[in-house]
Amino acid sequence: MISYKKILVPYDGSEHAKKALSQAIDLAEAGGGELYIASVCNIVSVMSNFDQVSIAEGCLTTQLSQDLEKQCRADLAEAEAMVPEGVKAESRFEVGSPGPVLLQLADEIGCDLVVMGSRGLGPLKGIFMGSVSSYMVSRAKCPVLIVK
Repeated sequence: MISYKKILVPYDGSEHAKKALSQAIDLAEAGGGELYIASVCNIVSVMSNFDQVSIAEGCLTTQLSQDLEKQCRADLAEAEAMVPEGVKAESRFEVGSPGPVLLQLADEIGCDLVVMGSRGLGPLKGIFMGSVSSYMVSRAKCPVLIVK
């Protein structure tokens, strides 16, 4: 069996992300690998849903940014709680466009596998959409396991 030592797991709290994390945990346990759980806050995507609101109205945008960051950090805490003792895991909170941020993170860490859900929660509640998994499959330097 191939063993993966550095496994990146994008996490947004969706059911697909939970299944992907469970699969990544199994792989890490079997091969002595380490998990890198990432939540990417895509503030621009959320703001684009409010195209009739002036960006100059800082109060709304500030509150949306704070709410999104709070949700992303809560997602990370949820993911951390799912990882059993004995499995090494590190959490990463990032801000930006999920695809490019995850790609850069995978390269930076030197990941030998990315395990992610096929779909996420969408821009208001979560980050990862089908387009992000597609982006990763087509651009990552390491294997990408998509979990449904």
